[in-house]
Amino acid sequence: MRDKAKQYSIIKHRIAIINIFLMPLLLWLFLILGIPAYFKDAALFVSGNNYAGLVIFYALMGALYYAISLPLEFYSGFVLEHRFSLSNQSLKDWIIREAKKNIAAFIISAPLVMSLYSLLKISPLGWWLWTAILWFFVSIILAKFAPVIIVPLFYKYSLIKDADLAQKLSRLVSGFGFKASGVYELNISKDTKKANAALLGLGKQKRIVLCDTLLSNFSHSEIEAVMAHELGHHKLNHMWKLIISGGIFTFITFFFANIIFLKLHNFFGYKMIWGYESIVLIYFTTTILSIPLIPLANVFSRRLEKSADEFALRATGDVNAFISTMKRLGEQNLADVNPGRFYEIMLYDHPPISRRIALAETFKTSSKNNPE
Repeated sequence: MRDKAKQYSIIKHRIAIINIFLMPLLLWLFLILGIPAYFKDAALFVSGNNYAGLVIFYALMGALYYAISLPLEFYSGFVLEHRFSLSNQSLKDWIIREAKKNIAAFIISAPLVMSLYSLLKISPLGWWLWTAILWFFVSIILAKFAPVIIVPLFYKYSLIKDADLAQKLSRLVSGFGFKASGVYELNISKDTKKANAALLGLGKQKRIVLCDTLLSNFSHSEIEAVMAHELGHHKLNHMWKLIISGGIFTFITFFFANIIFLKLHNFFGYKMIWGYESIVLIYFTTTILSIPLIPLANVFSRRLEKSADEFALRATGDVNAFISTMKRLGEQNLADVNPGRFYEIMLYDHPPISRRIALAETFKTSSKNNPE
């Protein structure tokens, strides 16, 4: 099993690294080849309105990018998952899911592109600041409403049938000052064998969500360990810390993106600062600048995850259940329990499973040495 997990992880890791650099590479090729200019002419030929034309332009650019990246997306999301017996999807289901995903992404991102275009026109020098502020607030809105609006497009919520488990989890959550609005299961087994859980909501009212793959393969004590970890994120205000840190990264990215954007704007000889081509150029600069921020974001996230693990161990007091949960999650998700350092730095927003187990074992030892 461990060899199988290692093989799977190596392939997934390599694909993930490729994906980090694929977008800026393709955007640069588009700019060098003058593709945005061709698409701009086509979009404005269809519609003389600048904003309607921008939507068409954005759709054309997005379609081209997706068409080029589709083989890798198909291999990673369908072929590889079936090869390692992690997927339950039919080809038809995968295609439908991809269509939904792209439509949802377009509906969310198109207004952001239009706002970027408007801010370039209104404030050619300060566009980066206003865009960063706007995108920061949009991230808060998405964090709050995406689970109840977007997730149901792909999966179905239903109240869990195990009343005893529901009562245990509700009691766990309420014990730390939150109120459970319900305990639900999500039917992700129609797509995957992987397991997960979440505690949704930014306020005191929480929705407990368990994947059906978790319910069918884990004991009550193990599920409590998973939920206690999720509870730790909320009790320790990790969601807000991630949102705020993401906002800081956004401001830093857009500040330097503006500097590079102005230099490249002259390099390509674009006439108007708010042209359609400028949108592609800004996306290129932001994707390039986001790469060196990835390790920093991952370090911060791993620290939060570690503190959530510590919270879970204290909240449940069941170290054995935590350790067995980690081992079972690793086996079921084919996780690499001890990845290479480079991959950990670039790809892991959670500590590797080996470190999470080591943390629990240390906690167990310290508990024995310091009994209450």
